[in-house]
Amino acid sequence: MNVYPFIEAEKAWPDGSVKRSCELLEVSRSAYYQHRAGPSRRERDDADLTARIADVHAVSAGTYGAPGVRAELAAQGRRHSRKRSPG
Repeated sequence: MNVYPFIEAEKAWPDGSVKRSCELLEVSRSAYYQHRAGPSRRERDDADLTARIADVHAVSAGTYGAPGVRAELAAQGRRHSRKRSPG
């Protein structure tokens, strides 16, 4: 269950407190603020990399494995380490 919209609504009240709401819902304030900030750059990069990997794999009709996908991405200018795995 996502409690962050409730915390947002509670914060809008004149006496609303993020600290109090987080304590009552047993959520850390840092988690609330991290959720509010949105995905990190690394998460966005991972999502982009995942989409590119899927595209390359689909274009190869499923014949490219990890080395072939990595080589194709490098040819497109997308360089990353072999051990970088999104998700």
